[in-house]
Amino acid sequence: MKTKDSHNTVSKQLRLTAISFLALFALGAHAQNTEDSGDLFQQIQSLQSRMNIQITGLERIRNEETIITSGSEEEQIEQLLAPFNHIISRNTKGKIERIVIINKKQKPEIKRIVLPTSLQGNHFVVSVDISGDGSLWQTLDMIIDTGADLVVLPESMIPKLGLSGRAFTRKKMQTANGLTEAKIGLLKELKIAGESLENVEAAFIADPLLGNNRLLGMSVLGRYQINIDDKSQLITFFKK
Repeated sequence: MKTKDSHNTVSKQLRLTAISFLALFALGAHAQNTEDSGDLFQQIQSLQSRMNIQITGLERIRNEETIITSGSEEEQIEQLLAPFNHIISRNTKGKIERIVIINKKQKPEIKRIVLPTSLQGNHFVVSVDISGDGSLWQTLDMIIDTGADLVVLPESMIPKLGLSGRAFTRKKMQTANGLTEAKIGLLKELKIAGESLENVEAAFIADPLLGNNRLLGMSVLGRYQINIDDKSQLITFFKK
């Protein structure tokens, strides 16, 4: 009976030893993956030394935050370099020999903008933020007008957009009320659904000729392909 109890005791001790060993092994593996304190630069330098590989372009990753990794050293280096455009060279046995870090990957540009519209008569209207000098801003409801070469605004908006004292060129323009002379200038910035367009050409004409209309013309619309859904009253701008 004592022999059986002794056997059970030894078995329990062995199991506890095995569990302790596995726990220590797991902690060691975790420590290996997170031992490189500091920034990403130090992490990659440490792996470079351990893997005995050549990495060029390390100066392009300074001051980047640490990334938690797991797996083999090769898997770790690939995880660390995932935010960067890079080239990996391998030898005939498939082992990494050299890495060239090119630059940090950029966030993809907005490819399309979908905006709700409202109707003003038979015309679709969207909300736009505009500034002449980058400091004074106006939020306007503007008519989508593919027949207008430029953004068209009332002359009274020139000071409200920070364009007082700016030089304008003058040009004859056809309006619904006949031919008139317009002041042509540049808006420093125009925002549509959060996307910024810079140096947008605009025409300013006498207020009575425009009434309450502001026209979003081809100096903006020409930068996109446009789809208007009459049923849902949505307009989609596809970046060219």
